[in-house]
Amino acid sequence: MQIYRVKKGDTLTKIAKACRTTPYSLALYNQLSNPDELSVGQNLLVLNPSEVYYIKQGETLAAIAEKKGISFWKLLQNNPQITNPDLIYPGQRLVISFEDKPVKNMSVNGYAYPNIDRSLLRQTLPYLTYLTIFSYGFTPEGELLKIDDTGLIAEAKKYGAGAIMLVSALTENGSFSNELASRLINTPSTQAAFTENVIQNMKEKGYIGLDMDFEFIYPEDAEAYAALISNLKKRLNEEGFFLFVALAPKTSGNQPGLLYEGHNYYALGASSNVELIMTYEWGYTYGPAGFKCYSSSLQPKRAKTSADVASEPV
Repeated sequence: MQIYRVKKGDTLTKIAKACRTTPYSLALYNQLSNPDELSVGQNLLVLNPSEVYYIKQGETLAAIAEKKGISFWKLLQNNPQITNPDLIYPGQRLVISFEDKPVKNMSVNGYAYPNIDRSLLRQTLPYLTYLTIFSYGFTPEGELLKIDDTGLIAEAKKYGAGAIMLVSALTENGSFSNELASRLINTPSTQAAFTENVIQNMKEKGYIGLDMDFEFIYPEDAEAYAALISNLKKRLNEEGFFLFVALAPKTSGNQPGLLYEGHNYYALGASSNVELIMTYEWGYTYGPAGFKCYSSSLQPKRAKTSADVASEPV
């Protein structure tokens, strides 16, 4: 794998020649919708195939993967032009492997609304360990406000990604309710009902983990919120599930502000399986790209399927 930084006067054809690849490959692996529009300083991923294969009449991707000794998911990762594994044709070129070997394993989590474009979803799923579906809400009594997630869960399973249920304290107008969160955090009976409703839903729907995304928590609720997360983790782990907790991107332990003061990194880190730091909060819609990273004492793997597929190296 090589990273090329675009210079003034570069074209995709010129870069491809210098990097011993093709303009098509550069456009494909960098998702360039308009290859003629390059920006100075832009980084491009350069992947040079070491083995290619041309599909024969009657072959399937699964059969080709088995013949070539790689996983079905890796074959899809190597060929992002395939957005539907059932729509392939004789003579189609597939990349089996690249010159550079993977250097490490990693888990990748992606977020989706139920109305996500299915073509985009299928193009992305081969690269995901988890698909987190946004977002369940809840009532002041701990009942779940359900969403239309059945289709996304089915797609995730089809591609070997584990579906993660996300719960937030969002209201119908799309804002976080610290009052609703505080009621759950401080009311044991509501917590008990909420926890059992979550577990029942996860079992019924086929989720493998839970992501708790509570933002703008009252500072005085920080300790109680960590206790809620700890209790949830205990119950979920007993049932074979794991727990993510989303954290505001703090730069210090005593950082002021409603977004930050309700999240105690030390307490929440000790109370959950995986901690997600929402560093995209530092950006905005028209600003530089943001990202979310995670820290964990747990190294979960891609969900098991009938093919018993594990997370692939990247």
